[in-house]
Amino acid sequence: MYRRLAVLAAAGLLACAQARAAESVIPTYPMKSGPMRCSDHQSLDLEQVSATSLELVWKGRRYRLDRDPTTTGAYHYDDRKVGLVMIQIPAKSMLFDNRNMTRLADDCNPVVASR
Repeated sequence: MYRRLAVLAAAGLLACAQARAAESVIPTYPMKSGPMRCSDHQSLDLEQVSATSLELVWKGRRYRLDRDPTTTGAYHYDDRKVGLVMIQIPAKSMLFDNRNMTRLADDCNPVVASR
């Protein structure tokens, strides 16, 4: 009986994961990368490593963040080990500390070279 419940629970989790993957939306805008300036005089640097990961430089440390599909069409990358989450929408990028539920950097946009 317990084995049957475990199999049913596993099947339910698999169905949920498949449904979530089917609902994911691919962003329709290009990923912004490079040096960025944020509000509160913060800065960070993003480098797209592959279609599924990026490298973040934040306060002198490098982090590898992996892409997590979303249903909203936003870019969502995270480093679950450290707890960092990078969200990018067309207007800005935001960096969160998922463990403390705090926003570390907001309103981040690429630095535009001046002439």
